[in-house]
Amino acid sequence: MREGRISVPGGSVWYRRMGSGGVPLLLVHGGPGYPSDPLFAAFAPLAAEREVIWYDQLGVGRSDPIEDEALLTVDRFLDELGAVLEGLDLRRPHVYGHSWGAMLGMQYAAERDPCWASLISANGPASVPRFTGELRDLLAALPGRVLERTYGRELRGQTDDPDYPRALREYLRACVVRTGPVRLDADRVCPRTFRTLIGTADYHVTGTLRDWDIFDRLHRIRVPTLVLGGEFDECVPAHLAAIAERIPDAEHLTQPGAAHFGFLEREPLGSEYIRAIRDYLARVEARS
Repeated sequence: MREGRISVPGGSVWYRRMGSGGVPLLLVHGGPGYPSDPLFAAFAPLAAEREVIWYDQLGVGRSDPIEDEALLTVDRFLDELGAVLEGLDLRRPHVYGHSWGAMLGMQYAAERDPCWASLISANGPASVPRFTGELRDLLAALPGRVLERTYGRELRGQTDDPDYPRALREYLRACVVRTGPVRLDADRVCPRTFRTLIGTADYHVTGTLRDWDIFDRLHRIRVPTLVLGGEFDECVPAHLAAIAERIPDAEHLTQPGAAHFGFLEREPLGSEYIRAIRDYLARVEARS
């Protein structure tokens, strides 16, 4: 295991490298505003066959904090990804992005024509307006009036209702992680980043990402791509299928029984998620 720091626009970010040999796999975590911690345990086994690299985006985890909100733009995060690739001398890596990380991976691949071995776009939308509408429809279909008890209360300014956090937990258990725990150290999270880019919640995006949409650019992605999601994902399978249809060399895989964080589901679901990625990497490498 090797750890270090890389200069990126706005500061420096922390990284961890494990394993050696094979085609490297760079992991771009989700959020925005959350660190790479959830990816550690799940992806460490892949280091037995290739180098695996984690990094914390600027403003979260072990990376430098962001004091200037002007740095919280998609373009700066794309430049940051480029600086990480260059700083680590990753010439032709596999790139895995989860959720927000998948959004960055797709936009980077569509606009900057990188020479990647592959892109694994996992559990991430290509259109925030479409995503929020689909997610609200999903919440409206859940038992117990979950949409009304979350989104409805937010619109009415009633989030101090003691039932509001209970409704949020019901949403998270239905669409985000169904069987496993999600634990993050509070000091590794940056609420400012989430509030600036997302706003209130994934189903109620009021931040700067509210109009983000790259469906019309997906056809420019020239690297083999796996579009991966869960049966109960808050980024619904139909959205992910539409992404794969627009990328020239793409596969779409829906993991039965899983939600948005398939790698955090209890066994065997968690290991099945990683196995699907391992199998895809092997197939891409076999044909190159």
